[in-house]
Amino acid sequence: MFLTGVVLLGTVAASAVGWAGTPGMFTARECHREESGRGGKSVACSGSFVAEDGSLVDTAAVLHWAEGEAGGRIRVRALILGGYQRESALDAALVAVLIALLATPAIGCAFAGLSRHSQDRLAARLPGRAFKSYVRWRS
Repeated sequence: MFLTGVVLLGTVAASAVGWAGTPGMFTARECHREESGRGGKSVACSGSFVAEDGSLVDTAAVLHWAEGEAGGRIRVRALILGGYQRESALDAALVAVLIALLATPAIGCAFAGLSRHSQDRLAARLPGRAFKSYVRWRS
């Protein structure tokens, strides 16, 4: 479960920094505020997406865009998983933090699932200080 989350977030992060997805322009036809969880508000814009290379045209595109207004244009990427995302270093940093938070327990679960012999072999390959801590913990 953790690894699936890491893969999905990794895909989103790759799109946010421009490594994945189809680049293009989103043009908002109309935007409206929506209620989101816990009394928050978001702006949903419907409009069209046109890929830079012309390979994709979506006239029914929807984008959650806080600053969106009718007639506005913004550079986005069509995600591999569906939907659209702005290219943003801030979005990429946020997703990287979420990946780290999900990856940590995933690594722990994977390590716990190994046999004791495999755990010992793996721990022996760790840098000196980490291995000494592991040996003290196992004793």
